[in-house]
Formats: sequence, structure tokens, C-alpha cells
Amino acid sequence: MNRQRSKLCLLLALALLATMVACNAREVVVSLSRDEIQARVAPLFPLTKNWLILKVALSEPEIFLSEGANQIGINTLVELNIPFMKPISGHLGVSAVPRYDAASKSLYLEQATVERLELPGLMPELQDKAREAIENLARQELAKRPIYELKGRNLKEITAAYTLREVRVHNGKLQAIFDLPL
Repeated sequence: MNRQRSKLCLLLALALLATMVACNAREVVVSLSRDEIQARVAPLFPLTKNWLILKVALSEPEIFLSEGANQIGINTLVELNIPFMKPISGHLGVSAVPRYDAASKSLYLEQATVERLELPGLMPELQDKAREAIENLARQELAKRPIYELKGRNLKEITAAYTLREVRVHNGKLQAIFDLPL
């Protein structure tokens, strides 16, 4: 009986030691490449919204990461449909800030901002209204759909305290750095 107890204690001690070593003892870093983010964001599209007489559709997202920024960029196709006009298509560049929600253990994109909007053929007097509608659509829709969820897929995710310390783009990857419990 004592022999079994000793083996069990030794196994538990080794498991605890392995956990501490694997987790770097103080932090957990979740790294996502551009392709991994692309694979998680693409199913969220197309995004569509109707406002009174204006219908906006965003499709074919392409993710880009800029070194040293804590933002994710998304280039998309944009299409505007206004009654009695033929559809107007163009390109949109949006940047958004990743936000971690501890309750759902998920990363979301918030504060989406239109960086570039090219809508050839749209009347100049409608440019500002279209920009505002598109930015609202991007903000609302991206903020409610997670791009990553910590689901305990590996030891780091299981042991993370889920307290986000920093989000950054480093070496072509989005990194979320979480503090571990002491």
C-alpha cells in the first residue's frame, strides 16, 4: 500500500513539474499565424447589413499582420446596393484590435476602423455615408464573433490563468500573452 502511494506521489510530482516547465512557469503565449487567423475569420463572411435604402456586403476577407502593431488588418471586397442604381463594388481595408474576453476565453476583433475604401462609381455625396455604414457593419459584426477560443487543446491552454497581459504581432504571428497563476 505504501509502495503504491509513493509511486502515485512521485507521478503527481513529475506531472506538476512537467506542467511548470512546459508553461514557462510565468506565462502562456498563444501564437496564431496569418493563415490560422485567415482560416478562423473567413467563415465569418460574407457580412451583410441593410440600412434604410442601402445594402452593404463584405466578402472574401484577406488577413494581414503588421509587425509591431496590436492590430489585425482585413482587406475585403465591398458591394453597395442602392435602389435604382446598379451595384457598386470596390475594396475595403479595415484594421481591428484583438480583445480577450475572459468569461468566454475567446479573442474578438473590436474597434474596427476603415483605413482604405475604394468605391469607384459612387457619387461623391454618398462617400461619407457609405464609409460610416461600412465601418458600423465591420465594428458590429466582427466584435461579436470570436477569432480564437481557448478550449484546452494543449497543456498551455489548460493551465493558463486567462489573464491577458499583452497582444502583439511578432515574427509574422499574432501573439496573446497570458499570465499564469502563482
